Amino acid sequence: MSTPILKVSHLHFSYGNQKVLDDVSLSLEQGEFLGIVGPNGSGKSTLMKMILGLMPSQHGEIDLFGSSIAHFKERSRIGYVSQKANSFNLGFPATVREVVASGLAGKLGLFRRYKKSDWQRVDEVIEQVELSHFANRNIGKLSGGQQQRAFIARALVGSPDLLILDEPTVGVDAKSTTQFYELVRFLHQNQGLSVIMVTHDIGVISSYVDRVACLNKRLFFHGEAAEFQRRQKEILSAAYDYDIQLVEHHHH
Repeated sequence: MSTPILKVSHLHFSYGNQKVLDDVSLSLEQGEFLGIVGPNGSGKSTLMKMILGLMPSQHGEIDLFGSSIAHFKERSRIGYVSQKANSFNLGFPATVREVVASGLAGKLGLFRRYKKSDWQRVDEVIEQVELSHFANRNIGKLSGGQQQRAFIARALVGSPDLLILDEPTVGVDAKSTTQFYELVRFLHQNQGLSVIMVTHDIGVISSYVDRVACLNKRLFFHGEAAEFQRRQKEILSAAYDYDIQLVEHHHH
């Protein structure tokens, strides 16, 4: 059996006396799409920061691509998209092409001049996310959904093996959210990209992912999306600590 891309083992984390993660263990196999759901303050973003190496673990282990995170140096193998659309500086003086190209800095070095082949790769991923007509437009002039596509292109330009999306559709309208999910599903299914997505969109996430982790400080579920869908009310009622009335909805 192959080594998981990500293995989190018995992870604990607290801010002072406030416990944020309590004995969390999960894994991600090559080519898998994992959705992580849970209420606000449940530790989802803290977990992502620890996986990205932005915060140290207090107890437990994180392995990336078979190496302990303490010794993992190949950061360019991970692409990351955060809640950009809701907080991006609309006056930032950069084109879509320039923003996407900045994603190569970690792989090539901050001050290296980009070659023709680098710019060809930039244009390739811009086309992939269907923003070619906006390549030379200021990033601040794009809609929230278009900005998120640009940030996905920035995360993909270095050809990562793992894409981490931390609530990427916050502040994005329903139509753009659906397009965003469809884009991520295409990348996952057609390019074999491994994906972790943190989301509040419980109503649709299990339609896109292979597996679901439901987190509220500790894991209440970690398994197949079909099983999560079948037991959704039971799992969410336990995780959110009150009775959940699910409303069936679909993005179109």
